[in-house]
Amino acid sequence: QGMSLQLKGATRESLARFWAGRRTGAVPAAAPAAPLFTRAQLEAFACGRPSEAFGPPYAPFDAGRFIARLPAPPYLCVDRVLRTENAPWVLAPGGWTEAELDVPPDAWHLTAERTGLVPYCILLEAALQPCGWLAARMGSALKSRKPLHFRNLGGKAVQHREVPAAIGTLRTRVRLTRFSEVRDMLVQHFDFEVHGRPGLIYGGSTYFGFFT
Repeated sequence: QGMSLQLKGATRESLARFWAGRRTGAVPAAAPAAPLFTRAQLEAFACGRPSEAFGPPYAPFDAGRFIARLPAPPYLCVDRVLRTENAPWVLAPGGWTEAELDVPPDAWHLTAERTGLVPYCILLEAALQPCGWLAARMGSALKSRKPLHFRNLGGKAVQHREVPAAIGTLRTRVRLTRFSEVRDMLVQHFDFEVHGRPGLIYGGSTYFGFFT
């Protein structure tokens, strides 16, 4: 109480320009009206019939044949895939894929965390699970007749800010940067970014392997 603050060297117009620049440069482009991949399709891939997610090429995995999947709910940390620049069944670097995770006020992980922040394990999965989706869309599991298990092998990342419980929605961008394929082993490298209303939250690179 009884304290005042004076900002010198700035005008109303210069402050408006500054914040306008922050708003337009921090968050990726707005999502299309309909997502490319829905929550129902993601759950089909996680714990249902993969063909209901990706179509006939994945029908052999509907019964009997093993396939590496996304984590099932409640640990499925993707609600929708907005768009991708990658063609299906084509394993090739380049192109961005964008996905979203909604964070409702009553999310189970917020209740468990009790700090007012989205826990790091959820932020990490929101970054990595779209990589798994992209690997599946590119037909990685079809590279071998043997069962292929999908494992995260490492990576580097920077968390730029904390993620408040009121973040609303996290938007993740991922892209395949390179891959190596030797017989029944496939290693894939990805870049990723997680954005929210404040701007870039988390970004880095990671790599996964498919192994028998």
